[in-house]
Amino acid sequence: MNPRAGKPGPLLCIGHSHVACVARAAEAAGIPLTALNFWEMPGAILHDGDAPRFTPSLEQQLQQHRGPVFSMVGGAAHGVLGMLVHPRRFDFVSPARPELPLDPAAELLPASAVRSVLASLMTEYLALMLQIRRLCSGPMFHLESPPPYADGVRMHADVPWGMFPGMCREISPAPLRYKLWRLHSQIVREGCDGADVTFVPCPPESVDDTGFMREPYYGDGAHANAAYGALVLEQMRRLA
Repeated sequence: MNPRAGKPGPLLCIGHSHVACVARAAEAAGIPLTALNFWEMPGAILHDGDAPRFTPSLEQQLQQHRGPVFSMVGGAAHGVLGMLVHPRRFDFVSPARPELPLDPAAELLPASAVRSVLASLMTEYLALMLQIRRLCSGPMFHLESPPPYADGVRMHADVPWGMFPGMCREISPAPLRYKLWRLHSQIVREGCDGADVTFVPCPPESVDDTGFMREPYYGDGAHANAAYGALVLEQMRRLA
């Protein structure tokens, strides 16, 4: 524990939509948790030109927090880019997993080009993560995004299609979604390195032998459920 942090209060989990599954798990277990979900906090993030920043009241709340902070900031850029088939259908060879199959109907792009586009979607979130690090005095951990779910047929019924204008009404092949998730995690991990933020991989119990989300933790295709949140909550309690 950081000696500057003083007496710890409730666990603090801050970020975007994936915070919800942890909050539900904490409520069910009766575990004190301050869950700051930006999707439920309109106006919490301001913009000075292109640079995001928190409101003064939220900055003060973060500065006053004692104990560890768990970041789930962003976490869905890989889904925005590739959960659904892009009008310009694409695929790429993952340098980390070159044996994974390619979509025969897709245009093959350089991995560096895909990484560049994905990183551009993550710029604001990484900047917010660094601001949290600056404001909070205790140790900080970033929780990896939930793994993708393999069954695109099941996911199809759960997609909020209106949130994906311009994309095709088709779930991308599972290997592409897996590669984008791993690339997303790599970029986040690199952002944590040197920033005094510990990257925490997803709970190993949540993935099957192929690396995809196991059935008990499926939420709605883009999100995990409260059972997954309980696994993450246990990770947080061990780290606190």
